[in-house]
Amino acid sequence: MSGRLARLRTSRVWKISLFCTLAALLTWLFVQTGDADPKAHLRYSRALHEVQHHDEQLNARVVAAYAGMVENYDSIQYHLRQIANALDVLSALPDWIDGEGQQRLQGRIAALREAHQRKQRDVDLFQRDHSVLRNSTLYFPQAAEEVLAETAWSDRQRFADFSRQLLAGRLNRRLDQAGLVRLENELRYLQDVTSAPRILPTALAHAEVLIRRGAKLAWRVDDIIRASTVQQLDEVGRDYQASYRQALAQSAYYRRLLYMISLLLGGYALYALLRMERDRRALVLAHEDLAQRYEAQHRAEAQLRMYGQVFTHAGEGMVITDPKGAIIAVNPAFCTITGYAVEEVLGRTPALLNSGRHAPSFYRDMWHMLKESGHWQGEIWNRRKDGGVYPEWLSIAATYDDDGALVHYIGVFIDITERKQSEETIRHLAYHDALTGLPNRILLEDRISQGVQQARQNGQLLAVILIDLDRFKNINDSLGHAVGDELLVQAAQRALNVLRPTDTLSRQGGDEFVAVLPELRDAQEANVICGKLLATLCQPYRLAGHELTVSGSAGVALFPDDGDSVHELLRKADAAMYRAKDEGRNTFRHFSSEISTATLGELVLENELFGALERNELVLHYQPKVSAQDGRLLGGEALMRWYHREQGMISPLVFIPLAEENGLISSFGEWALRTVCAQQRAWLDAGYEVLPVAVNISAQQFAQNELPDLLAAILAEYALPPQLIELELTESLLMRNAARAASVLERLRAMQIRVAIDDFGTGYSSLSYLHQFPVHTLKIDRSFVRLTDARNPDGSPSEAARLAAAIIAMAHQLDLEVVAEGVESDAQAAYLRAHGCDVLQGYLYGRPQAAGDFGQLLRPRH
Repeated sequence: MSGRLARLRTSRVWKISLFCTLAALLTWLFVQTGDADPKAHLRYSRALHEVQHHDEQLNARVVAAYAGMVENYDSIQYHLRQIANALDVLSALPDWIDGEGQQRLQGRIAALREAHQRKQRDVDLFQRDHSVLRNSTLYFPQAAEEVLAETAWSDRQRFADFSRQLLAGRLNRRLDQAGLVRLENELRYLQDVTSAPRILPTALAHAEVLIRRGAKLAWRVDDIIRASTVQQLDEVGRDYQASYRQALAQSAYYRRLLYMISLLLGGYALYALLRMERDRRALVLAHEDLAQRYEAQHRAEAQLRMYGQVFTHAGEGMVITDPKGAIIAVNPAFCTITGYAVEEVLGRTPALLNSGRHAPSFYRDMWHMLKESGHWQGEIWNRRKDGGVYPEWLSIAATYDDDGALVHYIGVFIDITERKQSEETIRHLAYHDALTGLPNRILLEDRISQGVQQARQNGQLLAVILIDLDRFKNINDSLGHAVGDELLVQAAQRALNVLRPTDTLSRQGGDEFVAVLPELRDAQEANVICGKLLATLCQPYRLAGHELTVSGSAGVALFPDDGDSVHELLRKADAAMYRAKDEGRNTFRHFSSEISTATLGELVLENELFGALERNELVLHYQPKVSAQDGRLLGGEALMRWYHREQGMISPLVFIPLAEENGLISSFGEWALRTVCAQQRAWLDAGYEVLPVAVNISAQQFAQNELPDLLAAILAEYALPPQLIELELTESLLMRNAARAASVLERLRAMQIRVAIDDFGTGYSSLSYLHQFPVHTLKIDRSFVRLTDARNPDGSPSEAARLAAAIIAMAHQLDLEVVAEGVESDAQAAYLRAHGCDVLQGYLYGRPQAAGDFGQLLRPRH
């Protein structure tokens, strides 16, 4: 006995020791089988690809900049930053690479980073050289033209040949060595020439930059493209892939070992389970019969309880009848829905719920289906105890015993009154406006289509009237949308009271309504109804303690004269409505072919405007500003012009409103600021004494809080002092949001940017608000200036002249400089000068002119 116990103890110790050994071995193998992390591998591979991609893009951007295809270096800097970021990712090597691989890859990455730094230095040198070269490329032709204008110069032809050779070489982007030597010899000769034109040194300075930096820049581009970064990156990729494959192979080896040992352990575990199963089976067989009986009894009791709870607590009404239809049981939900108590329905048939809404054939079909299939379901109307009729969804099933004899009918029903109401509400909302209850666009199009079909059959007219409330947005902005919504509801009710019973009024959204008038005898009948609509809409509204008057503008389109489709009639009514707004509002207009042509022309012109900047069709002209006392040039105003490639010059009065409507005015304004600063920089570099230039700022551009930041960045980009730029704003622009406008103007004053109030006298015409704003200049509107030389019958100055004099006097009291624009006659200038006006601007002193012509008015710096 003791020997057997010892053997059992020894066997147990051996098994425990074997289990622990295998567990330790499995743990070690599991640690060794750690796969190379796919996410880390993907991130590292992606970084390799990004370095390659951005390096290629960097070469392309450098070549594009050298070829003159791009004007800035933002994309070059972007790709340099992306390469640097990707190199940082490459430096963080995955931890599953062994020590030797880590060391080798770190060396490769260091070489790659060094090659990239060399390339980055070459790119920086390229940008500096290219900026200088591009500046000289821009200004050398201008300077050369001025030199060649000196016809009396003896070396004029030699300089012309030199300019043509130099410009031809610049177009080819590279000169051979012999060509460079010839150009440099000519340059030295021209530099030594005496009695040359005054502008010759400036032109030769730019020529020297083009000769020497041009060749240097070409070599620099070659060095950048041939940099060793590609080769270094390939070596990094090859070493990384080799390390990755080695890690995968080692991981696979240890997985195979782990799999084999796991099989051994699994076999042993299966053997142990078989022995345990043999011992367990005897106990299971002993208790199996008892457990089955207990479980069956438990399930039966639970099922009975469940059936009882379902019947009692179900939200659906339930009724059980015998084969003859007599009720033998109902649940509480039945009583709640029908209003009958249990004792009132037992023994009676469900016929006591009959509402009388269904014909006898309905019930015959129901019973026929029950007898044929044993089931029926559908919607039925029944009556409650209190007499109320309600819809319900009823499902009836017949039950049979084991012999197939009918035992019961079971009915289950739910009250679907709320669902029916919801469906009706949804149906109404699908075709009506939620605010006014009027038909929406879907129902409107159906009514128009029906009206067109009926008018075609009867040979009558149909009118579609589109009405838009004038300046409705002001009510929403000032009094709130709640007041605006109430006004729309009242306006809809007023319009309905005017229309005939056969007419349709629809709200299309916002403040736009459409009336459909079928069965018209002639167009005059539509005019009468349209006039009544506008008249009733124009009556005062009493809303939120305010008496408001809102007019409407309407457009009329007739079937069949203006179209025979829904969309065509609506489109032409809309075009006619906009014509009514353009011609004064609070009126209506019929559609005509001229309206369609004008609308199409505006649409085409607006689409053309989107590409005007890219096609370089926008230019700036500069109008001089002179001193009122001595006529000395004090500055200029930059005015935008659009030279359309087909239509020629287009007036700013046409395209500026279009740009404001479609949102292009902000980008146009930024372009104007950059162009003026670039031109100022060019004049400074050419040696001129540069004067301030004013730029007009739109409401959209001023509303952007980044305007001061944008202006500061542009001034820094062109290294200009802020005193050379002046901003012109209108009165109404400042008064839209006085607090925010004051904040922006304070920032501009801190930057030493001068601000002028343009078109003064046409807006608020009040000097009192100027105390809020740090402005420097007041510009009197041309409408006052034009009448300063007019006289009353008694010989006294006109009212406009006296107003101009008053504006000048009051502005001087506020220490503001006064500019009069639109001066066209000596009499106007004399009057303004006599009353102390500081600066004059107008055709009398110069029309808006190109930058080259305006530059000739500037004096050279001494």
